[in-house]
Amino acid sequence: MTADPGLTWTYDRSHYPEPLTPMTASLWFEAMGLGIQRACRDLKAPFGGFRTATIGHWAYESELEPDWEPDPEAFRRSCLGVADAWDAGLRDRIEQSTRELQAMRPTRPDAATAVAMLDRLVEIVHDQWHIHFVVVLGVHVSRELLAERYGELLGGDPLEPYRLLEGLPNATLDADADLARLAGTAVRLDVASLLTELPSDAVVAELRSTQNGREFLAELDRHLLDFGARSRLHELAEPRYAEHPQFVIESLRLTLSAAATARQDDDAGRRAADRNRREAETLERIDAAQRRAFSELLERVKRAAPLEEGHTLYIDQRGLQAVREALLGFGARLVAQGRLDRREDVFMLDRHGLRRALLRDHGGRLQPEAGRRRAELDQARSREPELIVGTPPQRAAAVDPLFVKFYGTPGVDRGDAGRLIGHPASPGRASGTARVVRDAGDLGRVSAGDVLVCTTTTPSWTPVFASLAALVTDTGGILCHAAVIAREYGLPAVVGAETATRRIADGSVVTVDGSTGDVWIG
Repeated sequence: MTADPGLTWTYDRSHYPEPLTPMTASLWFEAMGLGIQRACRDLKAPFGGFRTATIGHWAYESELEPDWEPDPEAFRRSCLGVADAWDAGLRDRIEQSTRELQAMRPTRPDAATAVAMLDRLVEIVHDQWHIHFVVVLGVHVSRELLAERYGELLGGDPLEPYRLLEGLPNATLDADADLARLAGTAVRLDVASLLTELPSDAVVAELRSTQNGREFLAELDRHLLDFGARSRLHELAEPRYAEHPQFVIESLRLTLSAAATARQDDDAGRRAADRNRREAETLERIDAAQRRAFSELLERVKRAAPLEEGHTLYIDQRGLQAVREALLGFGARLVAQGRLDRREDVFMLDRHGLRRALLRDHGGRLQPEAGRRRAELDQARSREPELIVGTPPQRAAAVDPLFVKFYGTPGVDRGDAGRLIGHPASPGRASGTARVVRDAGDLGRVSAGDVLVCTTTTPSWTPVFASLAALVTDTGGILCHAAVIAREYGLPAVVGAETATRRIADGSVVTVDGSTGDVWIG
């Protein structure tokens, strides 16, 4: 949608670190805004969600007040019941609609049927991202209810209540465990040296030349069938790992490293045992009169917490992978009609332009428009977006503590020439060579024992965590994805360091203190 200049629009670098293609902006990003509005309304939330708009291809959000009567108690009940809702039908609904997307063949039907197919795709995306926010709100709010009650009963370190949720099985840890299994298969088949010594783009061709290599590729394909819907970003134009498995091969290289092997004892069983011990110790510290109620609350939140990664697998990854593949089918249709040069150019159209194009077979050329949009994107990448656009906030409002937990303090650069200060996200202290990673291709420069420095992370980045010395991100707070998964891996981490990717030189030595939030350069 168009940004209303009378509203305040905020750029969120932690979720949208790069400009969006027209298709992604008009389909996924629009569904994000409508999805959270609908979820907030359904749950009777005390907040209204946000509008979305792109300005110069960069993604912005504007907060909304609820146009319904909030019901805090109903909201609380719904959030605590999110796991029940997921099991009772939400997951099935997502899987069914994803299968429908996977079955779409846009190159085959007549124009009217192709238009109806696109309309159905849009409807599915909107429904899935409505469910996305029902789940996300449920997980986040139930987790905060636990943290709030823990603080009332025991006080102490603000990270402690969240540690009661570490060590629970989830989809991201399952994917990482499967990658470790794949690394073991490489060792067993005596092809590990190919993964560690050859450039990632040459590995697959070399593996195809031997029987053992082909057996390994069959196992790699199985991994990609389950987890290949991952990608670096939500951007629909971005290839998924099933299409270009170089990211997985780079992850295997790091998994096979000595540093990763040394952490093999930090497996799911150990994490679960540590969590069970922390739970028992916590319950013992709580007064007997309050213990049962707290234990019941904890059990509800323990069921909800794994959905933070689980919904990502089903919606953010598999759902958007199916959307991408269907859109490429529409692109192939337009290529066959001589209107686009490449099927990937469909992402340079917005969904409304694509619909108009589908209404008439063999219409006008669309490639000039696609070329202009591509040039605009290249220009957008060359500049930094403004943090606030439109009408400035009338007064400085106190920042919601929950907002800081997820997003940090955007725009606040702390520290001095030799030190950055971020949020202490995962305890521990480590030094290593800084590797500034801006895209998947940069992972080829990462070695075991390095400090990963990046703008943000998504679940697809986690396979490299086990081999790192530490992690530093520009964005995020103690509940951002990077922080949560770093704690699972016992990886020292500082998030929300704001200018880390600009001020830390690639190859320099840095020391990270995940207990204090300090990052020393040099």
